[in-house]
Amino acid sequence: MTDTKRLYSKQNPIKDLLPSTTKKKVVEDVIPKLVSVANVTSYVKPSKELLPKAFFVIISGGEVRERDYFRVVSNQDRFKRIKIDFIADPNKLNPCGLLSIALIKKELYRSSQDDNTENPDRIFIVSDVDLFMPELIKIKPECEKEGLGLIISNSCFEVWLFYAYNSDVPKFPIPEEVETISWKFKKWLPRIIKGGVNPVKSIFNIQSNIENAKANYRVDGNGIPILFSTNMFQLAEILLPLI
Repeated sequence: MTDTKRLYSKQNPIKDLLPSTTKKKVVEDVIPKLVSVANVTSYVKPSKELLPKAFFVIISGGEVRERDYFRVVSNQDRFKRIKIDFIADPNKLNPCGLLSIALIKKELYRSSQDDNTENPDRIFIVSDVDLFMPELIKIKPECEKEGLGLIISNSCFEVWLFYAYNSDVPKFPIPEEVETISWKFKKWLPRIIKGGVNPVKSIFNIQSNIENAKANYRVDGNGIPILFSTNMFQLAEILLPLI
């Protein structure tokens, strides 16, 4: 019999990476503000009795921006239904690697759900397009088959952060070398947004972030977000009532 407590232990990879003073500041300063932001009429918090036992598991390649953005909600003392796994293995940072881990997690967590088929765990893979387009096209059908959410930002996670502050598509001069788009966009972004982009604080703009990203969401013939498009809003809409 699988040990449920062990599988759902309060592991927090982000907290373990932060110095103690940083951990305290995140908990004491950031989380209360986030709770305040989430307390709006458009999102009704379900009663404690109605909360399912399922978890929302987010699997990411662990880029610095993603880690910072999810740092607040990765605090499982406050947000007990959200589990975030940042992958450190360099051989698993690509979409195929993330999928393999997601499938392992799906099986692992399923065995500890006490036959909770009505409300199963929901697992999301968070990936950039960057240079991974062929792999994303390859894994997309399998993600759909396995019921895994595939969250893609084109070309990078910073596109999602851009829409936390802007409602229009970025007027970024696209370089001829496709492989340089991501890192050049990351350098360009702080010059466009006054004061720069702080991923930890960007989550406070989650409602406008959702609206802006959704309004500019487009996909190509393979169902992959086009450049400067992201379906991160789909995950954000699910997370907001939980936080």
